[in-house]
Order: sequence, then C-alpha cells, then structure tokens
Amino acid sequence: MKKNKTAELFLVLLILTVMSVGVFILQNGMEKLQNVKQQSVYVPETRDLYNNYGLKNDQSLSKTRILETQDQVIYTDRIFNINQISEDHISYAADILKALQEKSGKDAYIMPIPERAVFESGYENEKEKYNNFTEKLEASFTDPSVVLNPLSELEKHQSEYLYFRTENSWTMRGAFYGAQVIFGELGYDKENLDAYREYVFGTFEGNLLLEALKKYTTDEIKRDIGNMEQEPFYIYINGSSLNREELTLENKEGQLKTLKRQMIQFNSSGSHAVIGSDYEHSIVEGRGKGQRKGNLLLIADARGKMMISYLSEIFEKVYVSNIYEDADLIQNLDEILEKYNIEYIVWAQDVTETGNISYMRALNPLLKEGGMSDVGTDP
Repeated sequence: MKKNKTAELFLVLLILTVMSVGVFILQNGMEKLQNVKQQSVYVPETRDLYNNYGLKNDQSLSKTRILETQDQVIYTDRIFNINQISEDHISYAADILKALQEKSGKDAYIMPIPERAVFESGYENEKEKYNNFTEKLEASFTDPSVVLNPLSELEKHQSEYLYFRTENSWTMRGAFYGAQVIFGELGYDKENLDAYREYVFGTFEGNLLLEALKKYTTDEIKRDIGNMEQEPFYIYINGSSLNREELTLENKEGQLKTLKRQMIQFNSSGSHAVIGSDYEHSIVEGRGKGQRKGNLLLIADARGKMMISYLSEIFEKVYVSNIYEDADLIQNLDEILEKYNIEYIVWAQDVTETGNISYMRALNPLLKEGGMSDVGTDP
C-alpha cells in the first residue's frame, strides 16, 4: 500500500512538472509571437483587403475632383500629373542612346515609362502625347526596336493595380509588364507572375500626396488631401530569389561606401523599398534562369528600378545605375562592362524626364565625350 501511494505521489509530481514546463513554453512562445507581430509590418491577411485600385471595401475610383491645375489633377483618392511630356527632349535622348551604343559596343535600349494619366478617363490626350513621343524617338534610329514601349502590354492589364494612387510611379505589378517587354525584345521567355509570391507590407503616403500637402495651403484642400486613403505596397518576389545586392552610396562625409544587404527592404514601402533611393549603383545577384552568357546593365530612375525583381530572375547579375546620382558611370563604363560581363544595356526612365538633362546625371557625360555640343539641352 505504501509503495502504491509513493508511486501515485511520484506520478502526480511528474504530471505537475510537465504541466509547468508546458505553461512556461506556451507563455514564452506567445511572448515571441507578440514580439514578431510588433516588429513586422507584414500582415498576410491584408493582402485580400485591397482591390485592383489599391482601395479597401470594393471601392471604385472616385469621380470627385478636389483640384486641377495646368500640370496636376487631384481626386479624393488619387493624384497624377498631366501636360509634362515634352517633345523638345527627344533629340537629346536619341543622341545620348546613340553615344551609349557607340561607346559600349553593346545592344542598348531605351524605355520611356508612361505615367498614370495614360489610363485616366478624360485624359486620353496623355496617351496620345506618350505615343507621339515614342514614335518620334523611334524615328531617330535606323532600328526602331531600340525604343521599348510598354504601353500596349500595360493596356492588356489596365484593370489591375498598375500604378500607385499617391506616388508618381508604377507599382511592382506594373513594372512586371514593363519587364515582359524587355524579355520579349531580348529573346527570352516571358515570366509568369503567378510564379512570384505576393506580399503586402503596410500602407504608405506617396511622394505626390506629401508634396501636395506642402504645396496647397487652403484649409479645405489641405484637409481633403490629408484624408486621402493610404495605399498598400505589394511586393512580388520569387520564392527562390537570392534577394541580395551590393549597394554603393555616398555617406554624410561625401565618401562612397558599399553595403551588402537585401535588394528589397521589407521594412520600407513604395519605391524606397526596392534597392533604395539615394544610391549610386547596385550589383544585384540574380538566378540566371535565362541560361545565356552575358548580364544586364540597367540605367534607371525610381520607376525603372521597380523591374529588378523580375530582371534578376533572368540574369546572373544586374548592374543597376541610378540615373540621378551615378556621375561616374560613363567614366567607369568599360570596366563595368568587362567585370560584370554585360551584354545588354537598358535605360528605363519616366517619359517626362527622358531626354531632360536635369534628370540624367549618369548619362550626360556621354555627349561631352562624343563632342555633340550642338545637341539641345533643355532643362
């Protein structure tokens, strides 16, 4: 009897010990889970909260216009620019590309990226202006295929969330269709967007909205702009992507420093999350699915770099030059082409800035070297 009681007591103590350990593990696990929730901006459930306009609750785009000026239109849920495409910049853009082709000896292409206005009802003339720009640019070359026009590809998918509502850029989804045009011209198989993982990393207020809040001081207008719904930032990345880059930027002392980090920053949003903003250049590690020799030099603005998630799938390396900041690109071009085995060059930039000397710091030295001083350089 005594042995039975001892055994029962031992069993009770064992059960209590196991329960205590279990409670401790559960509490510790819950604390870790709470910490992860606090640290992460990614909430999977939010992905389905937004429709193809980047709006919640199945809202359609607003028809209520807050303000329209000579160069901008503001609705209660979106902002976009108008009347900013200038054909005066075409000749400079053409001469720059010709000089780039001659200096590099590589296949070089230019992609003027259309803005949101081309798909806005009532502003069909913006699409006409874009087409006129690209057609006249094509006419500057014996081979018009060097001008990559993504508009027709975008038109096939215009019911999708292609452009931000408050940021002057296409989304990563819109950029996917731009990349498809590049793949098609270079002879690569086109990508399937379904093969990419889709995430939503928080919401943000884009540069157009923030600038409008500073620009317009009337209380009513400022209030309406301030009440504009924030938009989600969708990230598309292949599950096998290396998501690694070697980023070179200028520090506060004016010295260049290099960082090895993630190509897409999951704690940021908008175009700032992709490669960064105030950088000189980045060497992005790719997967090389294209299975060909030769890599890509992408000379891009904030919109062009949004294609990097897809371009890095095809090439083993993509050298991304910030067209706004990379003043040493042309000086170092021969070395870059050889070191990174560059076979193709794509210059991708907002159509309103393409050929505008004020937004082409990386490429402007080409004309100085080429001696084409007679080319117009309208700011």
